Amino acid sequence: MTQIQSMTGYGRAARRTPAGSVSIELRSTNHRYLEVEPRLPNGLTALQGPLTELLRRGVRRGRLEVSVALHAARSDHRRVMVDEPLLARYHAALLALQRRFGFKGPVTLDQLLALPQALTVAEERVPVERLQGPILSAAQAALRELVRSRQREGARLARDVYNQLRAIERHVRAVKRRLPAALAEQRRRLRQRLRELLSPGAALSASQLEQAAAIAKEADIHEELVRLESHVAYMRQTLSGDPLVGKRLDFIAQELMREANTMGAKVNDARAVQHVVDIKGCIEKIREQVQNLE
Repeated sequence: MTQIQSMTGYGRAARRTPAGSVSIELRSTNHRYLEVEPRLPNGLTALQGPLTELLRRGVRRGRLEVSVALHAARSDHRRVMVDEPLLARYHAALLALQRRFGFKGPVTLDQLLALPQALTVAEERVPVERLQGPILSAAQAALRELVRSRQREGARLARDVYNQLRAIERHVRAVKRRLPAALAEQRRRLRQRLRELLSPGAALSASQLEQAAAIAKEADIHEELVRLESHVAYMRQTLSGDPLVGKRLDFIAQELMREANTMGAKVNDARAVQHVVDIKGCIEKIREQVQNLE
């Protein structure tokens, strides 16, 4: 049961890199299929493929939001570059203008540095290849934490489903105890109705014959009770098997509700009807829970 995962969870991890530190946050929510939504800083989009592939090995259903943040080290990685060849051309051009227009005075360094692109500031970037290892290591650690949180929530949901199954079984036993008296009363009404339909001299129409057949058919819910118990047993077996159970449990819950609705339509005993209503309430709770399971 502890291997069953909810589709909601959270995981976070951080690692040191040559450019500082990296932190990764994973948030997963319900989704019909697996959808990975990575958000990476500029310059790291090349890691989207390896990162997504890693996460897909640990999560099989749900919408997974991935946030990657780089935190630069305190030391300044910016570098000032002086374009000396460009300054030389600037200097030669200014001297030529002085001679042409008869200007006097020196060409100063301040004047040269104020000209466009004389100085540039470049950010020293660490190659993506050197960041890939720490980032994927952080992603693996965050994934482990995410899976643990999903398993804890999945175990809680599974325990609640087990509790609802036990409640359904209690109500089924109560219906069975009530069934003999309910069937006796139902058969009494059936015989009375059939005597009315089949009285001497009565000209039965096709609709009356269909009505009589329907009354006889609705006299027992034994078949529905057997199928209901079978579905409960199958759901319990499924919970203890493959951890990827969400879709299958949802289908079984639909079948449970189908049998409960049929029982509710057939049973005319007030006490038995109340137990059927309670069974349907348990099934609704199960359906709410299994919608969150992977």
